Amino acid sequence: MNGIVAELKGESFFDLDIDIYVNREQEAFSLGQHTHDFVEISIVGEGCGFHYIEDKVLPVKQGDVFLIPIGTSHVFRPSSPERDKVLVVYNCIFRNKAMENWSHYFAENSETIRLIHYPKERKGRWLQFHDKHSTLQNMIHNMHWEYLKRNQGCEIILSTTLIQMVILLQRLEMEKEYMPSPNDKLDDVMHFIKNHYSKNITAQNVADHFYMSVSHFQRQFKKSTGLTFIQYLQNIRIQKCCELLESTDISIHEIANLVGYLDMKFFHALFRKKTGVTPRKYRQNFQEYKIE
Repeated sequence: MNGIVAELKGESFFDLDIDIYVNREQEAFSLGQHTHDFVEISIVGEGCGFHYIEDKVLPVKQGDVFLIPIGTSHVFRPSSPERDKVLVVYNCIFRNKAMENWSHYFAENSETIRLIHYPKERKGRWLQFHDKHSTLQNMIHNMHWEYLKRNQGCEIILSTTLIQMVILLQRLEMEKEYMPSPNDKLDDVMHFIKNHYSKNITAQNVADHFYMSVSHFQRQFKKSTGLTFIQYLQNIRIQKCCELLESTDISIHEIANLVGYLDMKFFHALFRKKTGVTPRKYRQNFQEYKIE
């Protein structure tokens, strides 16, 4: 992962007597990939898009749930800037001490709990679940409403609902309802693409490298990621463009060349399709965001 990765601080969000904050975010392309010094439970409430997390690009849809610990870099983005391509994510962020008085309710051998309290010791840097019965979605909707209303006793409701959510994540984990990181074979493919995205690589190149027929490779890749090879490659390249626009002052033409695009007309059209703005406007927006 290259480029500047901002760190979000909990002090910018927590303003109640407890270390819990809940929001509803319609994702766009203004925020870059970031880490934070708090734990986050993110639930996709509407639409679909992509979750850039560490060096992965994961397709997401309504009902997907992520437990993201301290220090893991990520950002959600819609599939395109078109108005009908909406991605709405509910976020519950909290500090570990918000759970201190409830520790006896948690299983010590739970991957969920270990990830919350000891993120640096875990091999996996996040957990992904799917809320197929909308239980967690309903809970975070209620938490968001409570947070906005700030009625008497809302701190207790937020705290107890957070504990219930964590316990339900433990249950999903034990029921094998969580979605682990990609398997070793797919990890190898992703690693190969990450190291060669700037070159003129094709699905045939990747298939040949892993001794597969191109048709079998494309079927398995789409089945595992939800994306075609071209879609995934374009997402990786545009993400790298965004990182370079944020972290360097090199020319847009040079950035396009660095990520594998020599046809500037195609590059500008693709960048605008993926982000909703031109490369120049993206850099300008990021610089203004930093100043704020």
